[in-house]
Amino acid sequence: MENFDLTRLTDFDFEAVCKDIFEAEYGVRLEIFSPGADSGVDLRYLHEEGSELVIQCKHWVRSPRSKLIERIRVSELPKVKRLHPNRYVLATSVELTKGAKDKIYSILSPYVKTPSDIYGITEINALLRKHESIVRRHVRLWLTSASVLSALLSKSVLTRSQQLAEELDSTLRTYAPNESYGRAVEFLETRHTCVIAGIPGIGKTTLAQVLCAGYVSEGYELVEVSADLEEANSLWDEKVAQIYYYDDFLGQTTLEEKLGKNEDSRLLAFMSRVEKSSNKRFILTTREYILAQARQRYEKLDRHRFELHTCVINMADYTYRARGAILYNHVYASGLGDDVKASFADPAVYVPIIRHPNFNPRVVAATVAEADSFSSTGENVGERILDNLKDPRSVWSHIVSHQLKDSDIQLLALTYSFLNGAYLGDIQDLWISLGRSSRDLRTAIATLDGTMLRTYRKSDKVFLSFHNPSVRDFMRDYLLEDQSNLLQLVKCCAHFEQIEALVVMASERNEALQFFRKNFDVIETAALNAYESQGLRADGVNTNIDPAERARVYLRFGELLASETILECARRAIIEDDAILNASDPEDILAIIRFLSESDRESLRDTLPDAADMAIEWIKEDLSSWDLLESAKSLLENLSGIVPEIEVPDIEDDMRWYAERRIDEWAEAGPDSMLDPSMMQGILAFAGEYDDPEGTFPGYSEAVGKMPGMDDEEYDYGRRDLSGADAEMSLRQEMREVADMMGSLRTDDLG
Repeated sequence: MENFDLTRLTDFDFEAVCKDIFEAEYGVRLEIFSPGADSGVDLRYLHEEGSELVIQCKHWVRSPRSKLIERIRVSELPKVKRLHPNRYVLATSVELTKGAKDKIYSILSPYVKTPSDIYGITEINALLRKHESIVRRHVRLWLTSASVLSALLSKSVLTRSQQLAEELDSTLRTYAPNESYGRAVEFLETRHTCVIAGIPGIGKTTLAQVLCAGYVSEGYELVEVSADLEEANSLWDEKVAQIYYYDDFLGQTTLEEKLGKNEDSRLLAFMSRVEKSSNKRFILTTREYILAQARQRYEKLDRHRFELHTCVINMADYTYRARGAILYNHVYASGLGDDVKASFADPAVYVPIIRHPNFNPRVVAATVAEADSFSSTGENVGERILDNLKDPRSVWSHIVSHQLKDSDIQLLALTYSFLNGAYLGDIQDLWISLGRSSRDLRTAIATLDGTMLRTYRKSDKVFLSFHNPSVRDFMRDYLLEDQSNLLQLVKCCAHFEQIEALVVMASERNEALQFFRKNFDVIETAALNAYESQGLRADGVNTNIDPAERARVYLRFGELLASETILECARRAIIEDDAILNASDPEDILAIIRFLSESDRESLRDTLPDAADMAIEWIKEDLSSWDLLESAKSLLENLSGIVPEIEVPDIEDDMRWYAERRIDEWAEAGPDSMLDPSMMQGILAFAGEYDDPEGTFPGYSEAVGKMPGMDDEEYDYGRRDLSGADAEMSLRQEMREVADMMGSLRTDDLG
């Protein structure tokens, strides 16, 4: 039997739910009144003959039942007597015993006609089960139902995504629905995959997490992808409904955190696999500009029609009402004092925030969280939000300047030196090498966890990273302004991954490059020491060295600094450490070969022939699938003029041989064969480029005839308006509803 955790709803949510419940139960249209000015009336119905039904909603979550009864006796009864309604109904989120209902009935009689007109949480849950359409109408209601919450905490989720389950639980408390939700659901139901894109801080991760929770409520198992698609494929279970979630799948702030070997092919293959499976869904998030960069770098991603899967969150999705709900939910769910919360009921406080041209959900959330965690006596939180909207960097600047100790700032700087976060054991080793104590580290983590940093688990190991990408952006600029801290960070770099972070910084900001050139000797020494490091423990246990990545990064860094010593490190990695033969990412190979071919340094140009031979060997090492053949051809074409011209025709001969056999299989069995239809599309497209496809590939025409119809034009995958109140609501209506919502924050209304 479904139960709903009404204590997790806001006061305004509770009142809106009650309005829908009693309209459905009584078959009448109820008026709703602004909180704080109701004189005991939340909902009202006037009969034609003049009689009046009054419903009072008491969302009482902060105090015991006895306080509610006393409040009714002292405060509500005088209001009811003045109103003198024909019938008075009380609805509360408190669990009411028979004795409690009898006490309330005796207090409010004769206006309450019967104890049945007093609704506690049990009665409201029963009405919600009776009127299921109401539950689906209120996203925040069904997302906090007992079935969703229990599913989020189920063993299958905890074993794979414990940290995510906890984040989802927090997200559901503050989520405010907007039009992007409906569009994303449509993508997931039609294509089974949704790539959520948008500018930083606009709510991509929040939307993704809410979507995950929605599917979990439908019985889907939640699988978080944290490294690559091999994780997802290894956990695939044909018999189980599963939703896969891949946050920041192209990296948080830069494409330097790039896809691994053939990860572009695996990504598209997994998307195709999900699309063909009725019980699978796939949610990915990324910044818009990073997706654009990826499509420029990876040919297969560029060929794919991402618009058929991509839900872009725009500021237009955040209507006046949606912005008001975001502000209200974060203030309501915070630990701020009642007086501070009540200040947001003033239009002079909330209207400038909602109407601000730079309105950003992350800024609102971060400012409220900061005020909650680092409370300052007399601080005006509304003004702080406005200041931070004017300058988003000030969200973190205020914390760093006024709330943190030196050790806290040092931990933030250290975290900046890892592009993807790091195992806490590695951070602790570095921390102690700086002369800091483990106690200082624990204190700093306790201070920053949940605001600027976050801890999370992989298996049983604890990792540390920035809370969100905006903190990394801030710390980059902070270190460039406070160069003494940046110099200290450079001196403590002991791992290759830290040098890679510095290279990214130099590529993003010219002032960083100038700083590195100015401190050439320190930078060069750090780079040489880090080159020999064993690498971080990416899984908390094993170190990982990718010599091709090291060679690429050091070639780039050596060029930026004009350092012959760093360039020599890269050259040795290529020739002596077989960097290319041991590469994980083909983009590293392309970058190395191009760099060598364009270099004006004789020692590097002399390396090119051997490097090119190793590149050919790596590319042709495994040609066992169509994806690998296509990738090999693309890579060799990108090395045109460097590798022998015969290499591309040789690969095309292999592709023709492979295509002949697959076309023959498809012509015979079609979709009943074991072949992937999306692969066959690529093979038939390849065959179709020949002057005489049927003569070259026997069975070609028959194979084409057995391809399933894939007419994308029959679907409209573009932006659609949601049906319902938000789509039809005028600005005047939105402003009135937001005023009611914010008004419920008045101290007198907080139960």
